[in-house]
Amino acid sequence: MDYIPITDIERNEMLKRIGISSIDELVKEFKPALKRKLNLSIPKSEFEIMRHMQDLAKKNIILKYFVGAGSYNHYIPSAVNHLLMRGEFSTGYTPYQAEMNQGTLQAIYEFQSFICLLTGMDVANASLYDGASALSEAALLSSSHNGRKRVFVQEGLHPQYFEVLKTYCDGADLELTNEIDDKTACVITQNPDFYGNIENPWELSERAHKVGALFITCVVEPTSLALLKAPASYGTDIVVGEGQSFGIPISFGGPYLGFIAVKDFLLKKIPGRICGMTTDSKGNEGFVLTFQAREQHIRRERATSNITTNQGLMALAATIYLALMGRSGLTTAAKLSYSRAHLLHDKLKNIGFEPLNKKPFYNEFLLRAPKPSDEIISILSEKGILGGLELGDDKILICCTETNTIQDIESYVSIIGETL
Repeated sequence: MDYIPITDIERNEMLKRIGISSIDELVKEFKPALKRKLNLSIPKSEFEIMRHMQDLAKKNIILKYFVGAGSYNHYIPSAVNHLLMRGEFSTGYTPYQAEMNQGTLQAIYEFQSFICLLTGMDVANASLYDGASALSEAALLSSSHNGRKRVFVQEGLHPQYFEVLKTYCDGADLELTNEIDDKTACVITQNPDFYGNIENPWELSERAHKVGALFITCVVEPTSLALLKAPASYGTDIVVGEGQSFGIPISFGGPYLGFIAVKDFLLKKIPGRICGMTTDSKGNEGFVLTFQAREQHIRRERATSNITTNQGLMALAATIYLALMGRSGLTTAAKLSYSRAHLLHDKLKNIGFEPLNKKPFYNEFLLRAPKPSDEIISILSEKGILGGLELGDDKILICCTETNTIQDIESYVSIIGETL
């Protein structure tokens, strides 16, 4: 398990910085609760516990889901979980011993291959923790590659991704900038952006390369890659994103799956693990970790990244999902997401909502409500619909996937129409 050791001097400096003198003082608010005796009932049998849990589950209300904003409710074939829960997958750790981990290594290799197919890039790693940290790692990679310290971010990046990026930049002495010049390490764009807009990144890509900066595309909703041009086609050097849409449930916010793919000239700087295919002395094909030694991740300031382990089980889920869906299945899901979103958008526009997307959108769009947005979201919630994400000024960010039926959309519009 990874950890960061600190000395007594460092610990005391941190305590002094936050204005306290000891660890006990730091946790004093929690101590009374920790000392309190738990009021537990008498032990129950397995049958009684199951009945109790089922009764609790009946209290849950499953809402029709029209929220995106970086977390998407796609249908997950039941085979994904059945295969994912096999013991050999859920107990494996780090596959440094290739002779003992051929299955895990092959799964990693297949995951990398899928990401490269979707993005058009040359190399992908074995995954990262989430999309936000993947983006931040890409910024660090860029600085390591060209020695520059400035990061340009195009408007429309997911705000939580931006906050994580700022934290990484603060720690690595990188500067967020509003200019693209010969001191810029990388230029970052999200496509589609946080508001659903589909960007045309060619101009930004050319501006980045003209000054010697790397161009990074962040794809938070990766099913869009089934319809949109691959990022490699418009000159992207690094593609990062969130793989949650590929067979991973929303699950109250995690665990999720980051991915990163690069052009081949960045191969030896990519963080995390890379699996490759090789042959043994008898000519048999096999899989091994390649290009990077385990020790490079623990070389402190000389390391290319702090990423050692990754979201291996989540990457496996994505691999199974993509293998089951195939090209046609993923394209169908993407087309349904697109058409359902545009259907709902047009219907809401017809009853008085103001469209705010100035560019084409994929499956997510921004509208201004004709009455207070909190009222609309509350009314929908009472009728079993989670209607979108409020962004202030009566703006609502709304998303559709293939799980939103025509009937769901009709219900959404009908409920609101009755209140206007």
